[in-house]
Amino acid sequence: MRMLEAVAHWEAILLIAGFGVVIGWRLIRSAAFGGLLRANDGTFSPGRVQLLVATLGAALEYLLGVLHDPMHLPAIPSGIVMAVGGSQAVYLGLKAWNIFGPGQKR
Repeated sequence: MRMLEAVAHWEAILLIAGFGVVIGWRLIRSAAFGGLLRANDGTFSPGRVQLLVATLGAALEYLLGVLHDPMHLPAIPSGIVMAVGGSQAVYLGLKAWNIFGPGQKR
């Protein structure tokens, strides 16, 4: 009976991982990510880069927490909340500065 449980466990993991690989592959092949790190005027946007890095880092840390104990969802550490919130604040601040800052046409 234990072997059946182990096989079912690994089969479920492989199925979910396979779904993730297929979805990721289709996203990469069909989506246009060319403008992901560019501002509206076509220039490189460091604000978007730091937002992407902070979001991916937080997601990776949470995923590692889930993999460490798959029976329970981990509590979100306050450091992750502060990092993502700070990243969002910086991004929105830079966006507001670019729109409403000095030297901008109104």
